[in-house]
Amino acid sequence: MKCIVIFCSMIMCLNLWAASRDTQILKCLGEEERRLHLKKDTGPIYDLNQRLIAEMVQIPNVEINPADYQKICGGKKFSESWKLLEQSILKGRDLFIVSGKVGSMQKDMALGMVDDYVEATREILLTFISQIQALSPTPTCLKEEIPPLDNFFIEIKYLQEDVDMKTIFKGKDEKIFEELKNYPRAFEKCRARLKKNPKSPSTEAPKKS
Repeated sequence: MKCIVIFCSMIMCLNLWAASRDTQILKCLGEEERRLHLKKDTGPIYDLNQRLIAEMVQIPNVEINPADYQKICGGKKFSESWKLLEQSILKGRDLFIVSGKVGSMQKDMALGMVDDYVEATREILLTFISQIQALSPTPTCLKEEIPPLDNFFIEIKYLQEDVDMKTIFKGKDEKIFEELKNYPRAFEKCRARLKKNPKSPSTEAPKKS
């Protein structure tokens, strides 16, 4: 009988632990995952969604502040994952709030996990851009349609690791997020150009030095 009581207590603790991690942002990302699954969309946005779910589930007792949550998960739906990544880069730790119900030790631990995630946004964004580039109809399509992207990619890739993304983006034109988000439109323009001029420079193999 004693073993049964201990087992039930363990199950209850596990359920409480799981519930504490079932945050609003995870529910939001989960809804996007469901939509992508129904559309059988397994492209860069799906991979981004999966990565961010994996990141968010590791940070207990943390939510997105209400105003930014509305920007990410409310209104017109493009990609909650993309909007979360965008806001995470622009705002850093300020995007998140820690539950007031936790002690100081738990709060410090949660904020440390938030900092780890914010630091990871550099690699997450680079991976996303690389995946888009791999789908590009021509080698130079993104460079032609999103001119600032080339220098931006190099900058975030090679700047010292102790420079966070929020600092890198300070003072920059945030339209690059909008342009990256609309990469399918850029691909359409490149395909149309390719049909008109099959021998355009964007389709030529790079010259050997």
